[in-house]
This record gives sequence, structure tokens and C-alpha cells, in this order.
Amino acid sequence: MGGKAVRPKHILVGCVAVVLTCGLAAAQDAPAGLQTGPATVAPHWTKNGGFPTSIPEGAAYYMVVRGDTLWGIAGRFLKNPYLWPQIWDANKYIKDAHWIYPGDPVLLPKLAVVAEQAGQPGAAGTPEGVGPGPEAAAGAPGEAGTPAATLVPVTEEISLQCAQYVSTGGEDESLYILGSEEGEDKENVGDRDIVYLSKGSNSGVKPGDLFTTHHEAYTVRNPASGKKIGTKIETTGWVKVILVEENSASAMVEQSCTELHPGDFLKPFEKVNVPMIVRRPPADRLTPHSGKVNRHIVDLQEDASIAAAGHFVTIDAGSEDGIAPGSVFAVYRIAFAGVPTRRAVVGEATVVSVRDKTATAKLTYTTGEVMVGDSAELR
Repeated sequence: MGGKAVRPKHILVGCVAVVLTCGLAAAQDAPAGLQTGPATVAPHWTKNGGFPTSIPEGAAYYMVVRGDTLWGIAGRFLKNPYLWPQIWDANKYIKDAHWIYPGDPVLLPKLAVVAEQAGQPGAAGTPEGVGPGPEAAAGAPGEAGTPAATLVPVTEEISLQCAQYVSTGGEDESLYILGSEEGEDKENVGDRDIVYLSKGSNSGVKPGDLFTTHHEAYTVRNPASGKKIGTKIETTGWVKVILVEENSASAMVEQSCTELHPGDFLKPFEKVNVPMIVRRPPADRLTPHSGKVNRHIVDLQEDASIAAAGHFVTIDAGSEDGIAPGSVFAVYRIAFAGVPTRRAVVGEATVVSVRDKTATAKLTYTTGEVMVGDSAELR
């Protein structure tokens, strides 16, 4: 490099010369069509407004050409077409997963999206997270002569959309519920009720806008050090704007996860993508340590004292640690602290959503109660 500044590449949309003129000598081992940033995205016609105009350095991306689908892109670069939701989640500017357009830049998940690969660096010459995983080893779906891996969703879409999370940064609470159309006598709001919002057209609110509703619950701390990790945010539901005035708006509750209340703040609705995983035997007392990321269960769904299979938990490891949707953690505890005894595995948790420093996971298997403070090791 010799101290020279890295000059962004310019993408020539719809031209075969893209691959030839973008200086991709460092990516010769990557699948054909896969490129790495930095790069500048040329203006082009697309219904997916808000596409990124530049690709950051080191990011893996692909330029859409006529006939492409997210299903096909996932099969080509992630070796499993059923992982297309992971790509959609990494490209939130794509409004409808069925519609992508020539010239759209598709960022490939920088993190490993297959449970076995999560938290591990990519192979030499291949961008991290891109490459064959357990599904590829079992044979791609429909490939002649090899059995297709059985993929199953981790959870139901609505339960994931309603999942709570831990925020390590400040939340924008400027748009919130003022109250119900039925007045102060109705404090608890549910499905099909009409609520008034604190902002209107002057703040960009429009009829048809969809927002999730939330409220702060309590502070979450590290069970070992006692230091603050973040704030527990509960998702109470989502609403659709039906009428807008200059400084206020009316919205209908489309789905209540729990009771909505005046003061609940709103965030633009983001459709969740349910991770698909391969069924395999869960961790047990004979499963050796993986030597990968090892953290703690720091919070349980609805502030419960114990949790079991089917419940959501929060782990104090996130995208900064290489965790991605689909990552699987063995949950365990040591019965006698300070004594060299074998760990007792009490369950397994699969990550369904990730933030910078925390991850929300669903307990997919338990042998007993799971509690705050239990250890969680990436498998």
C-alpha cells in the first residue's frame, strides 16, 4: 500500500467490463461476480430507492443483473438458496424481496450466516461469511446424487417480530403514542384500536406508514461484573397510520404483542427474517468446548426468573463478536465454582436477531431451567 489512499472503484452498471476494471486481483479465489469494496455505485433506474451509493472497504457485494433473484444469489454465494433472508436483512433498502433491479448493489453478509461458520474468519482469499457451510457439504437442495439438507425455521415470524431486545445505545423516542381515540379512560390499547401520535406531516409522517411500538423496561447488567450492558426494550406491537395532520396523526393497531400504552415510542417497521437452520443433535454433557465466543445469558423474556425451550433470551455477544442470525450457543453452568468439575449443559439457544453488542436467541432445547448468569458458548 505504501501509505497511498485507497481510491474507490466506479461501478459501470450493465457492462461486462465491471469485473475487469475494478481491480479485483485480491479476490481471484472468490466466486465469479463477487467483489469487495471500496466502490462507488453508479446512478441507475430502480424501484428500490435509498440504495447505498458507495460500498465500504472490505465489504463483499454483488451487482444485480437481469434475471437475478435473492434466492439465486444466496444459492450462488452462500451455497444455500434458503439463506436468502440473510441477504435481504443485510440490504434493508430492498423493499420487497421479490423485486431487485439491474444495477442494485447487494451486500453479502459480512458475518458468517451458517451456524457452523459463525464467529470464525473466512478462508484465505474469500470474504468472511462467504463460502460453503454444513448445508453445502450435505449437498445443495435438488442436487443430483446427494441428499438435501433439511432446513427448518427457528421460530414463528410473529413471535420474532414481537421479540424484546437490549439496546446499548439511545433510542429515538420523539414519536410516541399520545393516547387512544376513546380518551383517558382507555389506558390499555389492543388490536384495531385507534391511537393518536405525537407527530404529523411536518415531521414526515404519511398515511400508510407502519411503525413498531416499544417501551423501556429496565436496565440490564452483566451478571458477573454488574456493569450496565444496556436497556431492555419491549416491543408492544405495530400500528399503521391512517390519517395525518400537521402536528399529529391517527393510527390503527394492526398487531398487539402485549398491551400498548400512552408513551410507547415508535420506530419505522422493519420486517424480520426468520433464520433457517439445519437440524442436528443438541449439545449435551459429552459435547466438548468449542473454544469459540463464550459469554452469558444476561436477560430472559418478560423479566422471568427462569426460562425453558421456546422462550427468548439475551446473550451479551453481538455482531462485533462475529455473531449472526442462525448462530447456535450451548447454554451451561458449572455446579461447583472453583472446582475442576465438568460443565452441566442445560440447553441450546439459536440466535434470531443481532445488535452490536447483544443478541436475541430462542431456547430451542432445554434439559432444565435456564437462568440469568448461565454461560453460553458458540458451537
